[in-house]
Amino acid sequence: MIEAWLAPGFIFAVIIAVTGWVWRLSGRLAAQDGRITAAQTLASNASAKAALVDQDLAAHKEHVAAEYMSRRELTDALNRIVDRIDTLVFHFLPKPPQT
Repeated sequence: MIEAWLAPGFIFAVIIAVTGWVWRLSGRLAAQDGRITAAQTLASNASAKAALVDQDLAAHKEHVAAEYMSRRELTDALNRIVDRIDTLVFHFLPKPPQT
């Protein structure tokens, strides 16, 4: 068995080892708190930027859709006008003699 005078030293060594381990672990966790805070800040900034980009994209899609529709309608109107002018010009041109 363990000698009576070795037991208190062994118990003291175990207590010191466990205390050192806990102290080292708490130091690591404290160091991680700074990194966690920085990561949360970066995540919130990224989220805000993503929301802004989403709004800009929606506005751009709406603008493109409005421009496409107005240009298409303008093209259709111009085509109808050109067709009517062609019809009018052909109506007043002299007709070739029929044989």
